[in-house]
Amino acid sequence: MSFEDEVEETREERKARRAREKKIKKKILMVVSILVLVVALLIVLFLFLLVKGRMDASNKLYSEADNSVSGFSLVYAGEKTDTTIPEENSSSENVQSSSQTGNTDVPVIDQSGIVSPEALMIRLSDQAVVFDKNGETTIYPASLTKMMTCIIGIENESDLNKSFMVTDNEIDPAWNEGATVAGFGYGETVTISDLLYGIMLPSGADACYALADAVSGSEADFVTLMNQKAQELGMTGTNFTNCTGLHDANQYTTCADLAKLLEYCLQNSTFRDIFTSYVYTTTSTDQHPDGITLSSRLFTYLTESLLDNGTVIEGGKTGYTDEAGNCLASLAKAKDGTEYILITAGAASQDTDDSDGSVDHPNITDAVYVYGQLP
Repeated sequence: MSFEDEVEETREERKARRAREKKIKKKILMVVSILVLVVALLIVLFLFLLVKGRMDASNKLYSEADNSVSGFSLVYAGEKTDTTIPEENSSSENVQSSSQTGNTDVPVIDQSGIVSPEALMIRLSDQAVVFDKNGETTIYPASLTKMMTCIIGIENESDLNKSFMVTDNEIDPAWNEGATVAGFGYGETVTISDLLYGIMLPSGADACYALADAVSGSEADFVTLMNQKAQELGMTGTNFTNCTGLHDANQYTTCADLAKLLEYCLQNSTFRDIFTSYVYTTTSTDQHPDGITLSSRLFTYLTESLLDNGTVIEGGKTGYTDEAGNCLASLAKAKDGTEYILITAGAASQDTDDSDGSVDHPNITDAVYVYGQLP
C-alpha cells in the first residue's frame, strides 16, 4: 500500500469518527431535551396541585362561613310620637333571619348606624326581606305619597303627551300651603308627562293638583283611585286623604306598605324611567320657551351615586314634613347586578356646623350607609 493510500484511509477513518461523534451528540441532546420536558411537566403538575389545594381550602372556608350565618339582630333606634313601636328587647320577635325569608344568601346588614327609626330593605328579584326595622309601624308618608300619585296618573292616562292647562286651581293651593312646586305658570299648557316628572323630581305640589284634575276632575276623586290601588296591592296599613303628602293625621302608611307600592311601580317602565331620572326639561311653552329644568331632589343632595363597593343608587323619592321626618324610597343595584329597594322614614334633621345654616339629609345618609354594605 502506498503512502497516499495510507493518508486517504486516515481521512476516511477521521470522517467516520466524526460521524459517530455527531450521532452521539444528537442522542445526548435528545435525552437532555426529554429530561427538561419531563421536569417542566412535573413543575406544572406541582403548581396545579398547589393552586387546586388552595382553592379547595378557600371554598371550604367560605362554605363554613356561610353556614355559620343563621340570622342577624334588629336594633331599635328610636320612636316617633303618635305611632306604636315595639319595645326594645332581645326576643325572637326582633330577629329577622335569612331562613325566615326562605333565602339563605340575603346580605347581612349592620343596622347600628341607621338613623331612621323605621326602615325596610327588600331584594327586588325575589322580594326577600334583607332587614325589617319596625316596618309595620304606622308612619306619615310625606312626599313618598307622590309615588302613588304618579302611578295612578300613568295607569289612568293612555296618552302621556295629552295637554293640560294649569290654572290657579292647581297653583294657588300649592303656594298657599307653602309646598314645594315644579314652577308651572298660570294658563301654561303642559303634557301629562311634564306633570309626572314635575311630581317626582322636584316634588311639585302644583303638578300633583294638576294631574289629579287632569285625570279625575278633582283631588277628592283622584284620592279615591289612590285608596283603591292601595287595597289592590294589599297595603292594609295605608290611607290617603290627599295627593301631595302634605301632613294630615288621617294620611298614614307603613314602610312595608310603601315597599309593596314601590315594587309594583317599578314594574312599569314609564315610572321606572321617571324614578331613575336625574334631570328633565319640560316641553316649550309661551311662559317657558326653553322649558323648565326639573332636577331630582335625591340626586341634588346625593354627592355620588356610585358607592365604593360598586353599588349604584339608581333612583329615589325623598320626603319631608315636620311630623313625618326625613323619608326616602330608593332603588339601588349591587355590583353583581342585583337590585334592592329601601324605604326609610322618621329621621330627624340635625343642624350642621355650616355657616349657611344648612341641614343634613339623614334619609340619604342612611341609604348610602345601607347600600354601601352590599356585597
